[in-house]
Amino acid sequence: MIGIVLLLYAVAYAYIIFLPQISSVTTFLFGLTSVLVIGNFDFSRLSLIIDFNTLFILLGMMTLVSILKENGVFVEISKIILKASRGRVYVAIFFIYFAIFFLSSFLDNVTTILIFIPILFYISDALQIDSKLLLINAVLFSNLGGMTTAIGDPPNIIIYSVSRLSFISFITHLMPVGIALLLVQFIFLGRKLRAEAVNTIFQSSVENDTSQNRKWQYYLLAFVFIVTLMVFHEELGIELGTIIMLGAMSVLFVEGKNFQSVVDEIDWDTLILISGLYLLNFSIEHLNFYRPFVSVLSKINSPYLLVLSVLWSSIFLTGFLSALPVTLMYLVIIKKLVLMGAPNTLYWALAIGVGIGGNLTPIASMCNIVGNNLFKNLKNERLTFLQFTKNMLKPVLLSGIISSVFLLVFSFTGF
Repeated sequence: MIGIVLLLYAVAYAYIIFLPQISSVTTFLFGLTSVLVIGNFDFSRLSLIIDFNTLFILLGMMTLVSILKENGVFVEISKIILKASRGRVYVAIFFIYFAIFFLSSFLDNVTTILIFIPILFYISDALQIDSKLLLINAVLFSNLGGMTTAIGDPPNIIIYSVSRLSFISFITHLMPVGIALLLVQFIFLGRKLRAEAVNTIFQSSVENDTSQNRKWQYYLLAFVFIVTLMVFHEELGIELGTIIMLGAMSVLFVEGKNFQSVVDEIDWDTLILISGLYLLNFSIEHLNFYRPFVSVLSKINSPYLLVLSVLWSSIFLTGFLSALPVTLMYLVIIKKLVLMGAPNTLYWALAIGVGIGGNLTPIASMCNIVGNNLFKNLKNERLTFLQFTKNMLKPVLLSGIISSVFLLVFSFTGF
């Protein structure tokens, strides 16, 4: 029995790595098959296997992003950024990257990439800046931003839901790490841009934009209100998924639209993929496959070494297996270790590890795949696996070293 389940698990991962376009279907198929094989499937127990709070958070955020996008919120934000730069290229590029980082903290980072990469390519065409440099850094800052909150990216949403750590604790622990990595990468980016002799003033077509439509501001205000409720969800005694879905449905209600109007903008593949991974992990856990790993890690007496082991192993595994599978795999192990007395810092190590590791290869996160596809569609070029990894290896290693220091401080102080 365990041989069949492991085979299904391995084949599902192979599809995720090599055929991502159909991986959601195959993962759910093999996940459903695996629970049938172990003979422990009952639809009445489905909520014990699949974390619907995670799915509700994702579904609600995707719905909100669709509404904000349709009403021009992101376009207006990009206009404000370009106007604020007053044609100074350095300022414009750094403003855009800061916007990518910050928006990715609270929104889908794929959306931020779709919005801002065309603007960066416009700048690269106008001033003959290497578009690969701008693309690589856009992906980097998007993944780092997504790492900094409980809703920044799907892995963090899952970690939040499993760990039961508070929404605000994700910000207080992960945002300082993310900002430190952002500032360090800004220093290196500045050097690269100076090497490209980027000191030009450019004229943006949006600087003379006199649009009087202020409707987008109301949608932005509504989103800020929803995020505020999310911050205080523990005090309110309401699950995060419930708040986000209530917010999304309320905005649709005010707009007088039905759910069908945003269906096409929802990434159903991601929702199905996560559900399939939950099923596979349930089967593997049911057969005690993770017990040897828990046993080995529990013998590491030093909490510092344990935290660093989770961080660095998750960084490199994420690079080649992608963020979602690694997150779910590690959570099973970490949850057991925490019950045995290991520190909650392991959850932060995992969140940081998959966030940083998501930059390592072009298949490590959906953001990377979308960014590379945009590069092909807009510039008729593509970064190969080796080119992408070569460009990202130094930032990933540097980010890992800096994050190690933060995690050691967390462990030492008990923060």
